[in-house]
Amino acid sequence: MEHNKAESVRALDILSQPYTIEKSDRISHALEVMEKNNVNYLLVTNEGVLEGILTKQGIARTVGERSSDYMVKPSSSLHVAKAMDENLITISGETPIGEVCRLMNDVEVLAVVNGQLTGWITFDEVVKTCTPSGYAGTIMEAPVMCSPYDRVVHVRRRMIDEDAWWMMAVDDGKLAGVVTESDIAKALSKFRDLVKEKYQDARVRKIIVDDVMTADVISVWTNTPCEEVVAVMLEKDVEGVPVLDLKETLVGMITKGTILKNL
Repeated sequence: MEHNKAESVRALDILSQPYTIEKSDRISHALEVMEKNNVNYLLVTNEGVLEGILTKQGIARTVGERSSDYMVKPSSSLHVAKAMDENLITISGETPIGEVCRLMNDVEVLAVVNGQLTGWITFDEVVKTCTPSGYAGTIMEAPVMCSPYDRVVHVRRRMIDEDAWWMMAVDDGKLAGVVTESDIAKALSKFRDLVKEKYQDARVRKIIVDDVMTADVISVWTNTPCEEVVAVMLEKDVEGVPVLDLKETLVGMITKGTILKNL
């Protein structure tokens, strides 16, 4: 019965109100909107017409572009158009939940358009309708790790090369914290605004992961049911969680993408 109910769900049944930003706005303003509404992406409009998506990852990579090895552009000098992605998938309100789940394997947001922008569908809306079975240990992926003592500029380069938006800082086999592209972008942008240009090159090299990471990390165990993992991610509003074994050793990670792939 529940299975049949899920099969009859359409995009219109689960969409939520999207947050938008104008293409001409500055990235600094977009970050303020994201922080205020606790979201990692915004739909980009141009005089009300949908044109693309802006993500924190896109902002991090744009703000972090360097004209020299360690020069960082302040977000206050860049416009949304510079960091937006035009490859946004739009669907109709009649799209069935099965197709929604399939599409969400590859994207963070689906824009629902019925003549005009009606709403969006994100991870949160999908997993309130269907969740994977099993345990964290059966769906987890290999963790992407660094040391708390690694230099931030080197970790950021690894993130780009390995297409990773976060890394787990591990010290002597134990989880010490988590660092994301957003953490690095904010830290470097703030550094660029506060430190005189002639001192930046030397000082930015000294910033280490421990200076910018989040130490108070939400984690799950290998035997945590997947339904509980999803509940934790929704309640704490996090993009992913580290997975620990019963000896509290980091053994894996689960992201929103991991969950969607296992629906």
